[in-house]
Order: sequence, then C-alpha cells, then structure tokens
Amino acid sequence: MRLTEPNGYQIEVIARHARPCRRSRSSAIPSNTGSEPLRRKGRLMRLAKSPTTIQRIGHGVLSTPKVKETVAWFRETLGMIRSDDVYAGDKDNVIGAFSRLDRGDDYVDHHVLFCVHNEKTGLNHVSYEAQDIDAVFQDHEYIKRLGKYEHMWGIGRHLLGSQVYDYWCDPWGRVHERWADTDRLNAANGGNLLSAEEGFQSQWGERPPERFIGHASP
Repeated sequence: MRLTEPNGYQIEVIARHARPCRRSRSSAIPSNTGSEPLRRKGRLMRLAKSPTTIQRIGHGVLSTPKVKETVAWFRETLGMIRSDDVYAGDKDNVIGAFSRLDRGDDYVDHHVLFCVHNEKTGLNHVSYEAQDIDAVFQDHEYIKRLGKYEHMWGIGRHLLGSQVYDYWCDPWGRVHERWADTDRLNAANGGNLLSAEEGFQSQWGERPPERFIGHASP
C-alpha cells in the first residue's frame, strides 16, 4: 500500500513481510563496575578493531513545519503511540514528538520516528544501532582518522530515549547517527509531555550545534 503523509512524502506499507532482525553475535567482554567489581575477573579488556558491525536501522527523524499534522497522521494512520511530546511556551505548541510502535505487552524502542519543527521539510537524520557503547566510541575515532566526513554532534547521551549518540554527515549532506543503549517501553508505559527546556537536553555531552538543529536533507 502506498500512502502520502502531510508533507507530501510517499509512505509504503507492506503487510505480512516481517523479517527477523539479524544482529551480530556479541563478543563484548563484561565491564567491571563499582557494585560488581569482578564481572571480568581474570580477563583483560581487549576490543576488536574498528569498523564495528551495525546491528540495524533504528529510527528516522523528520524535520517539518507541520509537526502536529504529521504526528497525528503517523499515530492515527499507522498506529504509532506517544513516547514523549515536547512543547515550547504553551503546552499545545508541540514542536517535537517521539513516537514508538504499539506492540501491546512487547517492549520496543523508545521511538521509531521523531518529528521536529523546522521551517524546512526534510530528513534530519537516520539512525543505526551499534553493538554497544564501546563500538560508538571506537568507530568515532576510526571515522575521525579517515578525515573524509564532517562530525555533526556527539558523543553524548540523550535524555529522551537515553541513547549514547554520535552524528556524522556523509558526502551527500545526509546526517547519520550511530547509537547504543536505548530505553525500551511497552504500551502500558504510556507517554509524556515535557517542555523544550526539560526535554531537549543531553544527560551528558555538549548541546547540539545549529548546523545539526536546522539540518533538513531534501
């Protein structure tokens, strides 16, 4: 089925075509912590070389001047549900909305779609799950050494969704996020409404630069 969402983009819906997620078998060595100092007793931490294997596509972020209409369409037409909506000033002025799949009791990613206000319409970024947090940091250094790509933002940890993130721009001007460790919720967890001051921040890491906030690829 081909549908058209409020910004004019074509959405293709395919039924009964589910494919299992093929994840790389983790060879991660457990980390010692303050509360569990012997999780890696007798073993040395020796990480595999970059580049590491991406696990899957996680979510997309759509920049749009029609946040309310776009969010309503995806939630009403495709059955997505609210994880976190973010407002500026008046609570009715939603400028960002994180939506997740509704799979009942099953736990899913905090969001598969984030719609954020922008005067331009386009793709802000597409995201990929890395194997673990070490992989995010390892590949950050690997990509930086290549000297071919523009670093956009990171590394940090989001507040909404909780992912450890790293953003890079490809040669065609599209932005890609590599992340690890997201919140996972089911339908019973409901959703939240937060102010932009509260919601649009990182738990640690620098604030996003304007070139990232305003980005929208055609």
